[in-house]
Amino acid sequence: MILRRQPAVASPISPMAVAHALIASLHASASGREQARALVARRYDARGAVLTDSGTSALVHALRLAVPSGGIVGFPAYACVDLAAAARYAGVRVRLYDLDPATLSPDLESVRALVQRGVSAIVVAHLFGYPADVPGVREIAAPAGAPVIEDAAQGTGGSLDGRRLGTMGDLAVLSFGRGKGLCAGGGGALLAFDERWSGAMAALPPMPSSRGWTNLATTAVQWALGRPSVYAFPSMLPWLRLGEMVYHPAHEPRGLSAGSGALLASAFAMEAADVETRRRHARVYDEIVRASAELAAVTPVARGVAGCLRYPVRDLGASRAPDAALGIVRPYPRTLAEQDELQPVLMSGEPSMSGATELRRTLVTLPTHRFVSDVDHHAIRRWLCPASHGENDDAPRRRDA
Repeated sequence: MILRRQPAVASPISPMAVAHALIASLHASASGREQARALVARRYDARGAVLTDSGTSALVHALRLAVPSGGIVGFPAYACVDLAAAARYAGVRVRLYDLDPATLSPDLESVRALVQRGVSAIVVAHLFGYPADVPGVREIAAPAGAPVIEDAAQGTGGSLDGRRLGTMGDLAVLSFGRGKGLCAGGGGALLAFDERWSGAMAALPPMPSSRGWTNLATTAVQWALGRPSVYAFPSMLPWLRLGEMVYHPAHEPRGLSAGSGALLASAFAMEAADVETRRRHARVYDEIVRASAELAAVTPVARGVAGCLRYPVRDLGASRAPDAALGIVRPYPRTLAEQDELQPVLMSGEPSMSGATELRRTLVTLPTHRFVSDVDHHAIRRWLCPASHGENDDAPRRRDA
């Protein structure tokens, strides 16, 4: 079918849970918000948890707690532009450290150089469900008194040393937005794991929150139109900018909406099965990529297990154009240093970051969500290894998706 189009990411959504959340939002109460907060704290074994309207808002709070006004935070040089939005709104300046392209984890020598240049805190981000070495960064940062903020917005399903991603920083940030593994239609959380930071979080001022009807409606539309058989239609609307990395300025943090809070239990309930589906697709891609000298799979850092929110692969010759119809995209077309939005807060004279540049040049991600079928595997195999397939080779029969 010509109009079939595969989304790059797709979160598990239960229409029954959305309907339940709509009803719950009509009767929003303090007890409902507390139940949602307690659920997140329990799942991450956190001493303190604050639920916000987005992961960006949670990061704004984290930066305000960990970095003095006008202070300096260290960011990974290859990451989502939402980090720039949070830094600008929190009023902090930014230095950068490099990543290891083979693992997407921090280059620890670059982190050491970052600390020597001077930072008040460091943000470590797990990309596409692949674990970043948070303990290694904390070991380097501790003598300088720099806390580590773990950005686990994309960390669902991943682990390191047997610990869930989002449980290893001084502070941790989560996102429950659409396209994340834990989808509540929007929202985020800031977590703390010791008395120092949980006490600081307890002193944060109360945040207003909404019932969340707009988020619930958008989530319902996502469930209806996120399938490959119909996704082509919304993707034709240029103002939606589906599949693009779009900069959204941060705002004063608000609380998690009642609707998103009511969806959290469903999101956690679907997590394990969704992660297993993603890993199954990743194993298929592994077999293809490892047989090609032109491609390099990302390997989780030692003692790490990936949640495979997407499957990152490096096209070493940068010879393959992304194919949005297959859900194959360049996740971040610029490094953070190349983002115009970061320039007002980026420290001058930051060194070049070869790992980040390599990722910007070569990295693409393949879809791993539940809508990927055998026919998608075949088409993606052709994209990965075009020379090994003839023009008229037989594809498997398409299953309805």
